[in-house]
Amino acid sequence: MYNGIGLTTPRGSGTNGYVQRNLSSLRVKRPRDERGGDRDEKDRERLESQLNRQPNADILEHQRKRQLEVKCAELQDMMEEQGYSAEEIEEKVNSFRMMLQEKQEPAPTSNERPTATETHALAAANQQKNDRLRAAFGISSDYVDGSSFQADRKEKEKEKREQERMEKERLQQQKYTLVEDSDNSDAPPKKRKNEHESRKRC
Repeated sequence: MYNGIGLTTPRGSGTNGYVQRNLSSLRVKRPRDERGGDRDEKDRERLESQLNRQPNADILEHQRKRQLEVKCAELQDMMEEQGYSAEEIEEKVNSFRMMLQEKQEPAPTSNERPTATETHALAAANQQKNDRLRAAFGISSDYVDGSSFQADRKEKEKEKREQERMEKERLQQQKYTLVEDSDNSDAPPKKRKNEHESRKRC
């Protein structure tokens, strides 16, 4: 027996106990194009959901509160060792807790790397990194991965741009009509030339 595989003892088996792979049963893999499209789509969605897992805000908030309470507990232990009374300790710890809550320590900066056990902190950092990359490359927030391979994508984008252009033109027309109306009603009086200046010129 080797690594839990094979016979515990070859006695009575009529063999020498040598274990080898069964070459007669081979798994046949279907080529990609024969697979159903639904299955591929489901697999792709499952993989995307694993890659883009959103951080749980409640867990992050709980960790922040837990760190706050750990600091309060450390202060309480230190004051107990120094011999303060229970009422005084409770008062100081409560005031320290209120100060920390008002301060609201910011999230760790990008230089600090969260530990591997903090999966939600990692997910939040990953989401911030992805948002920065999207902004840097100019990728819109409604972009869907793999949409480049869809035949009607360009037509939809063209229609969307056309609608946006029409909306902008309509807004500009409204703006100009408002400006023209205001000019006609409140036209400022033209300056009259000073008679003295006109005489000098003549």
